[in-house]
This record gives sequence, structure tokens and C-alpha cells, in this order.
Amino acid sequence: MADIIPSRLSLHGKLRPGNTIEARWIVGHPMETGFRVDDEGRPIPRNIITVVRVLLNSKLILEVEPGTGLSAQPLLAFSVIVPPEGGMLAVEWRDDKGASGRTQQFLILES
Repeated sequence: MADIIPSRLSLHGKLRPGNTIEARWIVGHPMETGFRVDDEGRPIPRNIITVVRVLLNSKLILEVEPGTGLSAQPLLAFSVIVPPEGGMLAVEWRDDKGASGRTQQFLILES
């Protein structure tokens, strides 16, 4: 069984239709570049997040292929315009070893 890699999606700003809010996604991924060696001089295999997909109400709004430039426990912050009906914001990701994850937040409109 693969290790569970935790991630969290948080929303910042007023959840009102048409407002722009900031979404922040953080994941506890080691982001091993493949450039380092262990204490015995053996290369540490590359294992980075290869794709991050952001969906708003099941529609793709952002796709990122991060590469080796991200540090461990990467943070991705992006702007989202709150739709009139609210809905759900989801982040999906996959890494070199085939591990994947998904986290989501409901956009419950403020009155």
C-alpha cells in the first residue's frame, strides 16, 4: 500500500458571486529531484509532482506541470473568480511514482 500524501486547499477572501479570491493548495510531497545522493553515494530516484489540475465545478481552469524547481511540500496559490452559483473547487495531482491525490473545497456563498 502506498503512503498517503496529505494535501490541503484553503480559500481566502469573501465568497460572493463575482469576487476574486485566493486559493492556496499545499501538499506534503518530498519533491525529490533525482539530483541528490544518499549517505552511501547512491542516487536518490526522482519523484516529483508531474501534473496539477484545478477544477471549478468539474471544469478545468488551471493545469500545471511543475518540474524539478519546486521545493518539498510545495505551495500553489492562484486566483479564482467565485461563480454566481458557488460550487466546488478541486485540486488533483499525480507524481512520477504514480501516486495521486485530490482535495476539494465547497464554495458556499456568503450572504
